[in-house]
Amino acid sequence: MNLHKRGTELITGLKDHLLEVLRGHPDAEAGGTGVLQEEIARRAGLHSMGTGELDHTCGELLRLLNKEGRIELVDEVEQDEKKRRWRLHS
Repeated sequence: MNLHKRGTELITGLKDHLLEVLRGHPDAEAGGTGVLQEEIARRAGLHSMGTGELDHTCGELLRLLNKEGRIELVDEVEQDEKKRRWRLHS
């Protein structure tokens, strides 16, 4: 398998994993209050031992899902990325 294809599959798998986390949280429903990014990272296993790189990875994946129109940012004015709330797109 070529490395580029494998990388694409990993990214797709991680995005699907984050969507599964959001689908399993009542606050992430369309029109809901949203789920804190740090909680999404923790529930997804991307927040282990306070590793900033994994937090950043989760944030980047959430932004990709937002760009794809699959999720939405609830409060765009929040400056602290970890305190941003995300929910499924309505």
